This record gives sequence, structure tokens and C-alpha cells, in this order.
Amino acid sequence: MARPRIRRIVVEDITYKWTVGQVDAGRVRVKVWHGASERGGTLEVMVAFDDPWLNFGPIVSAPAGRAAEVFELNPIAPALIARMIKLALEAGWQAQHSGTTRLQLTHDRERLESPP
Repeated sequence: MARPRIRRIVVEDITYKWTVGQVDAGRVRVKVWHGASERGGTLEVMVAFDDPWLNFGPIVSAPAGRAAEVFELNPIAPALIARMIKLALEAGWQAQHSGTTRLQLTHDRERLESPP
């Protein structure tokens, strides 16, 4: 498996770094940390994403027009990363402090929750 690409994003004048890694055919793990320090806290968010390459058969065999209802095909884009960072900060995540905060993004991609 290829090494994840580290990307940068600026949210509210603070630089963060982030990566996306495949967990399984229906989920990815987004990792975010403060861009100025490798020793700060890490945010790990599980996000539903049905990779079209890994789910090609089920996606093309879904009833016409219903694949979007069953599969999460929207990619993990910088706008979503910025939203997750803002939600995590509102929930109390502190990027400058050590430790890992693990959350999951709801299916509607509107809220972060503690994993089950």
C-alpha cells in the first residue's frame, strides 16, 4: 500500500496537516494535526466513503438512480476537512496538546460523534 500523502490546510488562520487512509471498502480514516508541531494532538475521524474502485460491482448493479442513496460516493475534499476541523475544535479538540482524539463523522456529514 502506498504511503499516505500529507496535505496542508489553513483553517481560521492556523495551518494543519492531514492525511486520508483506507480502512475498508466503506470507510476511510482522516488524520489531522497542527501544522507547526509533529508532537501535538492528533484528530482521527472515521468517515463513510464507498470507494468506487473497491465497490464497483455493487455500485453498478444497484437499481438505476439509487446508488447515491445506498453508497457514500462524495470524496474527502478540503472543504470537508475544514468542516471536520471546525467541528472538532467546537467539541473541545486541542491540536496543540498531546494525545489522540478519535471521532466519527455522521452519515449526513453534519456532526462528529464518539465512536461506538
